Amino acid sequence: SIYGVRASNGVVVVTTRKGQQGMKVNYNMYVGTQRPGPGPDFLLNTEEYAKLQWLVYDNDGISEYHPMYGSSIGQPLIPYWAANTKWWDEVMRNAPVMNHDLSLSGGNNNARFFASMGYFNQKGTVIYNWCKRWSMRFNSDFIIRDRITIGENLNIAHRYGNEIDANGSENTALMNICRQQSIIPVKWDSGTFGGLSHTFEDGDWGGTGIAPRLGRVSNYVADQIRNKDDRWRDIGLLGNIFADVKIIEGLTLKTSFGGCMNYWYTTDWNGATYENSENIFTSTYQESAGYGVDWSCTNTLTFSRQFGNHSISAVAGYEAVKMSMGRDLSTSRSGYFSDEPSYRTISNGATLQSGNSFYYTPRSLVSQFIRADYNFRSKYYLGGTVRRDGASVFGPETRYGVFPSVSAGWKIIEKSSLDGLSFINDLKIRGGYGMMGNQLSVTTANRFSVYGGSITTSYYDISGTTNSAVRGFRPTIIGNEDVKWETNVAANIGIDAVLYDRRLEVSVDWYTKQNKDLLFLLDLQGTFGNASGSYINIGEMKNSGMDIQLVYHRNWSDLQFKANAQFTAYHNEIVKIADEVPFFDAGDSRIGSLNRNVPGEALGSFFGYKVLGLFRNAKEVSDAPTQDGAEPGFFRYEDVDRNDEITTNDRKSIGNPNPDFTFGLNLLFEYKRFGLTAFFHGVYGNDIFNYNRWWLDFWPSFHGQKSKDLLYKSWTPSRTNTTIPKASNKSNFSTNMVPNSYYIEDGSYIRLKNFQIGYTLPGSFAGKIFSHAKIYVQAVNLFTITKYSGMDPELASFDDTFMGVDEGNLPSPRQFLVGVNIGF
Repeated sequence: SIYGVRASNGVVVVTTRKGQQGMKVNYNMYVGTQRPGPGPDFLLNTEEYAKLQWLVYDNDGISEYHPMYGSSIGQPLIPYWAANTKWWDEVMRNAPVMNHDLSLSGGNNNARFFASMGYFNQKGTVIYNWCKRWSMRFNSDFIIRDRITIGENLNIAHRYGNEIDANGSENTALMNICRQQSIIPVKWDSGTFGGLSHTFEDGDWGGTGIAPRLGRVSNYVADQIRNKDDRWRDIGLLGNIFADVKIIEGLTLKTSFGGCMNYWYTTDWNGATYENSENIFTSTYQESAGYGVDWSCTNTLTFSRQFGNHSISAVAGYEAVKMSMGRDLSTSRSGYFSDEPSYRTISNGATLQSGNSFYYTPRSLVSQFIRADYNFRSKYYLGGTVRRDGASVFGPETRYGVFPSVSAGWKIIEKSSLDGLSFINDLKIRGGYGMMGNQLSVTTANRFSVYGGSITTSYYDISGTTNSAVRGFRPTIIGNEDVKWETNVAANIGIDAVLYDRRLEVSVDWYTKQNKDLLFLLDLQGTFGNASGSYINIGEMKNSGMDIQLVYHRNWSDLQFKANAQFTAYHNEIVKIADEVPFFDAGDSRIGSLNRNVPGEALGSFFGYKVLGLFRNAKEVSDAPTQDGAEPGFFRYEDVDRNDEITTNDRKSIGNPNPDFTFGLNLLFEYKRFGLTAFFHGVYGNDIFNYNRWWLDFWPSFHGQKSKDLLYKSWTPSRTNTTIPKASNKSNFSTNMVPNSYYIEDGSYIRLKNFQIGYTLPGSFAGKIFSHAKIYVQAVNLFTITKYSGMDPELASFDDTFMGVDEGNLPSPRQFLVGVNIGF
């Protein structure tokens, strides 16, 4: 709680490297390769896809003349131009990565400095995806008259590259790979051919416009080449200046002023296409730029003294923060006479598509706090904190909140010699209780936009919801004057023990955290027109869990060993949403919302129909509760309310994206000059909604690529003992139209995240040139053990309200690196 409202989601403390006496130069570097792996092995080749179409004909009892494969009577005829493209191999690549850091530090009794420069260059495993970064860091401090220290910290970073949509949409690289039929060639090389809307010539891009029923996915290779000159770049400056004054012995005043500035610029070319079934006929180009500024000023007075057996330390502080100062703008045009990058300017476009300018209303925080800690004989500990935080996003009556906390500890045993307890070296019990405010979900901003020359104004009310109106008219904001601080109430009890001649360290923490007065957006009746609803403080959520850390270290002559294991288990529960509001949904998809948040359930729980299996025959259909679209080979759902009819009332919680526990294990072995480190990470008990199966395991989910399971393991009259539904062109309630437990998979995994072997050169050799020198080889994401059928169970989070859904999550690549660490 000492960090206040900005610590509501935890605190990461970054320690800045400082200079030391004498002059030192260090150089660190690594180079290596990233490997995406062999790609999906569950997709059909060209011949298999045609066989699947014939299986659909057989299952549905349909005969027709297929526009590519010919008459359904007999065997499919593969067209002469057909390819057998492995799109993973065309889109993905082994990619290099490198990093260089050079630092210089030095100082004497009165002054120190540290300076460093870094360069990072990474090619993405997706073609034409890359990122570069230049960074510089400088800090120094000077002692003036023994009692005054002044100094500064400055960090500058310049990043630029060509980014891709990696997660969270239907246009990710992996979704394009998995949805594109293998029959489509990357480049056309079969002579002149009249496609759907384009006559293909040798050298043209291949695409879904070649023939009917090839789907609607664009040629991702062509898209990446057209967009290879897109750029994003930003420059960030982060720093502060400070002064530290020792007023008297044990009493210190420190003042600091700092902030960050960020500038960014992007370009986006959307070139015209000809090869697809749904083409872009006019090229468009967009440029965006903006800046943002934050600053903070902190003043603290610290007192620390020892009085015999009593030790006291206290700090009082005042902090002012101003955030979200900035603007950005974007504009786009269409109608370009050339695709050449040199012609890509806004001025060269024939038609203005949009012009927007955004202004960020600044937000301010003001805080006063005091913290005191006391211990007696280093055995009994007591501490307390009181904060008074104020935020500009609240109305005058609710702007400030007071948040106290208290903690205590008791070192029960120290260097025990008691009978039966001699294996305990130290034992301490501790606990704490406190409150912390949160205002991060409440924002204010004004937004101005220009479209086609006309000006409109949009206002963000205190809830962060947009209200649009013509400039000069401010829409009514309803109910937000009463919005107040969210409150986090946390309590914990912990035990720390040192055992077996200090070889084993154990820390166990049990905690509970209750979030009260959470903001909920009320929906308004239609009679309110376009006015948006307001947020009210009514929601409540609870988290409870346990953290365990075990550290073991042992030396055997030249061999040293250390193991550090962490284990975390938590239980999440939504206690309340709002009066007369039983739930709210999230995670929109082509089959509806995937996550439903309900009191008594965990945040982000999956919601839908429980699949009991497939209807194996007509008798099972007739004996089962009434279900729309039911027939042999389709899903059989659980009759939850037991009214002999499957309706929306039979939906239930079908999965939980929150894990039962997570764990990590760090291992260190050192033998003479050799060192080995390994880091394992694991998650157990979480569910993943594998949304990719909707595209791949159901024939009517667009004419894209399909899975081998649908051809070789799906239900047929002679293969009824299976979980893969029948290959059919029917799309209904019993197949692919609603969320159900068919998509839910166990997301547990264990991954070797990092493995390194290093060697420190002996002084007799390195000392002639270097003060120290180490070389190492390293592997990242070396292997993963999991039952998950998707590409990677470690999902990238892109939206907290759309939890645990795999929408084409690009797998983390393996990295193999070689590095050196040398000093002069």
